[in-house]
Amino acid sequence: MKTLQRAISNAIGILLLVQSYSFAQQSTKATDIADSFILKLENKVKVIDTYALKHFKDLIIWVKLPEKTKLIKVKSEHWPEEVEYTYNILKDSSGRILVISQIPFSESGDWYITYTHYFDEKGNTYAFRKQTNVFDSEVKGGVIYETLLKYYDENFNILKKTYKLQDKSGKTIKNNGHLNIYQYKYQIYKSLGVCLKGYHLMGVN
Repeated sequence: MKTLQRAISNAIGILLLVQSYSFAQQSTKATDIADSFILKLENKVKVIDTYALKHFKDLIIWVKLPEKTKLIKVKSEHWPEEVEYTYNILKDSSGRILVISQIPFSESGDWYITYTHYFDEKGNTYAFRKQTNVFDSEVKGGVIYETLLKYYDENFNILKKTYKLQDKSGKTIKNNGHLNIYQYKYQIYKSLGVCLKGYHLMGVN
């Protein structure tokens, strides 16, 4: 009887060990797939950023005037006297919108902020970047660079978030509090359609 109990106990132990090993393998595989997907998104953002630099002159620019909802298109560098927000739209060769950047206007020129959405082939937001550059005499090089970058899956769940606060040389610095006054309200939209509606860009081209 004791021999049978011992055999059953050993069998159960082996079964649990096998199940544990199988679960660990599945968990590792799932993690590898997730990491691979995130890496793909990171590379995609880099490719789009490079494309944007090369096609800077192809940006479609709209501006929002203070206390106005209707946007005005900027043509031939003819800017209105007063601007509240600038919206930069980048398209590919087929006309598909790749990126939309919302840029609050800095009258003083002491700061520069961009809120950038990246859209995939289905119009889903797969990445969002907030970039803040602020002149600050207390920081080496005279400028603070703040970068918040988020990556999303097709259901708009956050896969990864990175945050950097650096000086002009790229060295990590501590927040001295001066950035806090430049934390304006912004919204991250889950898709191109929602973003266009939120920015009052529906129907523009």
